[in-house]
Amino acid sequence: MDVPLAKDVRRILKKQTVADTYYKRGDGQATKDLEYVEAAHRNWVNDIIDLSEFPYCYFTNGATDAIHYWLLTEDREYQYYQGEYEYPMMIKPGHEIANAYAKNQLIDPDKVLYVSVPSACDGNFSDLQDINCPVILDCTYVSSTNIQKINTPKNTEQVMFSFSKGFGLVGQRLGLVYTKEPHKTLHTLKELENWNYGGVRTIELIMSNYKVDDMWNTHRSKQIEICNEYDFTPSDCYFLSTSLAPYYKRRRRTTSNNAARLCLTSLTKW
Repeated sequence: MDVPLAKDVRRILKKQTVADTYYKRGDGQATKDLEYVEAAHRNWVNDIIDLSEFPYCYFTNGATDAIHYWLLTEDREYQYYQGEYEYPMMIKPGHEIANAYAKNQLIDPDKVLYVSVPSACDGNFSDLQDINCPVILDCTYVSSTNIQKINTPKNTEQVMFSFSKGFGLVGQRLGLVYTKEPHKTLHTLKELENWNYGGVRTIELIMSNYKVDDMWNTHRSKQIEICNEYDFTPSDCYFLSTSLAPYYKRRRRTTSNNAARLCLTSLTKW
């Protein structure tokens, strides 16, 4: 899967300069920037997910970095749905369970569940209300969709965000993770002002120019046009679709349904 690169995002990035964040560590300016971005981001995503129960926020180098910090400090077993984002499994093996859309899910209440919403399986929102185990929630696709409410399970421990997907900022490595308790490693780094100051300012730049659903609103019509042409089903994420056609069976990510996840990025210039 690829992600779109938009000309207007590139133009906005040209406003950013490295010198803007040439700070001395410990003088408080970087903390001031991060606190501002945290407050803005909470408001930016609030129509999709309520983060009021997660008092701690940390900058990470994309959602993958948040996954690193979670798994490298995780001493419990974890589980994931079939078709889920593969990266955590590359770091530390977990236990695969039935797909999120399958009936009779066998969720182990004693294992941590890593789950993405919208789902990496197909780019669609899914309902998590009935989950009763500890949850690590990956919201990487937020900013690639319209506004739909994510009902956060009560036992959710961390919520991860990235700007890579919706805005094509794969090289900038921009992420935030929210936790209910101080993070085992990131909290100490935060006290020392040890994070990417330029990344924080770039997140601020993006949020000050775009609403959380602007990319979806801008590009949804093109997604629908492509899907109509190729007989695909548009996903909630604006650059993804699904298809039941046998031709795409190698792209099927689960055994519980025949929907293949397809990336539309190469079919147009966003």
